[in-house]
Amino acid sequence: MILNEIANEFDQCIKCGLCLANCPVCKALLLEKYTPRGKVQLAKRYAAGDLEISEHYRDIFAKCLLCGACTVTCPSGVDQKKVFLAMREEIVKKQGLHPNVKAAVDSLLENHNISNEDNEERGDWRDDIRNLPKHRYEKERADVAYFVGCVASFFPMVQSIPRNMVRILDSAGVDFSILAGEEWCCGFPLIGAGMPGEMKALIEHNLEKVKALGAKEVVFSCPSCYRTWKEYYPTDLKLSHSTEFIERLIKEGSIRLGNLNETVTYHDPCDLGRNAGVFDPPREILRAIPGLTFVELASNRNQSICCGGGGNVEMADAGLSSRVAQKKIEEVRQTGAGTVVTACQQCVRTIKGKVRREKLDLGVEDITDIVLRSMSHG
Repeated sequence: MILNEIANEFDQCIKCGLCLANCPVCKALLLEKYTPRGKVQLAKRYAAGDLEISEHYRDIFAKCLLCGACTVTCPSGVDQKKVFLAMREEIVKKQGLHPNVKAAVDSLLENHNISNEDNEERGDWRDDIRNLPKHRYEKERADVAYFVGCVASFFPMVQSIPRNMVRILDSAGVDFSILAGEEWCCGFPLIGAGMPGEMKALIEHNLEKVKALGAKEVVFSCPSCYRTWKEYYPTDLKLSHSTEFIERLIKEGSIRLGNLNETVTYHDPCDLGRNAGVFDPPREILRAIPGLTFVELASNRNQSICCGGGGNVEMADAGLSSRVAQKKIEEVRQTGAGTVVTACQQCVRTIKGKVRREKLDLGVEDITDIVLRSMSHG
């Protein structure tokens, strides 16, 4: 049993309840079984043989954003995410995939993306770029590989992110290439679904395609792709999130930023900030834009509140995802900023989707949006 490997996590939990204060799901559902503490105790009972996996418990463990807020809060050092991911693996073995997640996983295994689309269409976001070069940013050799990710490749609301990114890289004279239809899902959704063992083919394929480019560095605008490569891909390639790469370009003087008289705040994506430790680069980018006023959210950096789009929760329980997004928006509006900037396509989708449904007066931008706007004034 996978849980036997992390049994010490159960014993470390002192049931103090501090994790409850930071858990967005707990705040939305207000039931002990949905709290990190409650889930740890359920996992402990299961590992001891006192609990049988059922559809009910599958639903409980599906209602977790895997945001990591509980783990950074725990005074006893319990790694709750390890416990919850292990339980998801056990649940898949005993009960199968959550029915609301199954379609995305089936598509990933068959089409190599989560969108049930022909993977050859992964680069279609380029069609809306004016003066697209003949190579369409798809070269045989390049120093840098830009790994776009499934969401930004296929979801229209955030296809501006790769369009922005290639224009930024092109303007800075970076020798880069995308993989287009040869890019496969990084495998992150399989981790959240409880099927990390199915990632092997995806990992081998993506590494092979990047190696064929002769690239020395891989750049990601998706924090989850970035984190998955760092934690699961056996490679000595330099791996950078787009914010790290753009910050470098600004410091080198490769791109010029113009004046923007706006007030913005910044939302730390869970997988980029808390789970990968990238906090300063996006802030340094915003501070480098002349005229821009940057204000922090009340809960920022390690204490950032999840947007509601993590852990496959959007698929498992869209209503819960929406409720968490509403709390995020309320926090954003308390800053007085007219725009919330983030550095994750899923955060943009979740927050902007809620803003549009509620017809709220709030701008939601990816950091590449604001960088490109600033460049146009440079």
